[in-house]
Amino acid sequence: MSVSAVRQPRSWLHLGSHRDGLVVQLICGLLGACGDDGTGPEAPAGLEFAVVLNSVDISLTVFLADSPASRFTVGLAPDGTPVTLDARGAAAIVPLGTVPAAAIVDLTRRQVVRTVPLPANSGATGVAFVNDSIALVANPNLNSVTTINVRSGVRGTDIPVGVFPQHVVASEQGVFVLNSELGPDFRPARPGTVTLLDPRSLAARGTVPLSGFNPGGGAIGPDGRLYVLNSGSFGQRNGSLSVVDPRTLREVEHHPGFGEFPGSVALGTDGRVYVASFGYGIAVWNPARRTFDRSPQDPVTPGNIRSSSGLGFDSTARLYALKPDCRSPSAVFRLTAAFAVESEIQVGICPIDLAFTVVPGTR
Repeated sequence: MSVSAVRQPRSWLHLGSHRDGLVVQLICGLLGACGDDGTGPEAPAGLEFAVVLNSVDISLTVFLADSPASRFTVGLAPDGTPVTLDARGAAAIVPLGTVPAAAIVDLTRRQVVRTVPLPANSGATGVAFVNDSIALVANPNLNSVTTINVRSGVRGTDIPVGVFPQHVVASEQGVFVLNSELGPDFRPARPGTVTLLDPRSLAARGTVPLSGFNPGGGAIGPDGRLYVLNSGSFGQRNGSLSVVDPRTLREVEHHPGFGEFPGSVALGTDGRVYVASFGYGIAVWNPARRTFDRSPQDPVTPGNIRSSSGLGFDSTARLYALKPDCRSPSAVFRLTAAFAVESEIQVGICPIDLAFTVVPGTR
């Protein structure tokens, strides 16, 4: 779930969001198997697309950022509990949760082209492209990440990390694996950690202890630091934000007050940190002032809904927020600079993550 302040049309891309075992368990109770191969025109090259993961539908909704009415659906699998994705160029990859596998989607062909098996009992949650060929998928139940060649569909090395990894952030500085340190009951057993891998060799360079519990999302800021969103414990209203310096491998700041179970984080071109929460909507943190511009008590509420399941920026700095409806087809809200809804794009049931990517080539 970027190197720059806004999620760029991908040298790599991943927003964050990503959920602890308890929320996955809740989603599982609502799941249905309703894959759909989709209809619509072939994806033209050279255009920016938004890719939305619908957890209950087990599908992707893909639409043009500049023309949201142009969209199609890709069914991913007959079963699974997907809650994270990443996209780069014409490829998207989705770990399938309770199904130990990752689906690789060709966005130009509008279909799954490979389903790559992962180790048994993987948990398959958390993913990021490291380069054009290699993606890393987290195995929360096995305390490891697995390399996958998205072009050949070949599964590579399993790399040990911390306990219950469920989010991956990649940058030129390294690959950051966010370990939730959950216990057998899917509750935080201790504060979270971050494992840093070398971006080329993928060898472990160190582990950063965090002050917050259950890190569930992360993004690289324009200052080169990693901003980690700690979801906290469900029902405890103890979400927080950690700031990690990758040069010193230290948590240099920790800010409480992010409320009930925040799950997704993105950096805007204005330098601010945007946080989506199932519990209240969207908070806006100002790193320069170390305070909220919009707090959990005074959140942005797209569509007048005090809940959001994810958010992200396209390459022109437009903010998108996911409407958290896990019973009916839902929507993505595109917001103005004043946070008014300027467009409502229909998607599938239970949208949980989104990414933006430019399909290479000519128009």
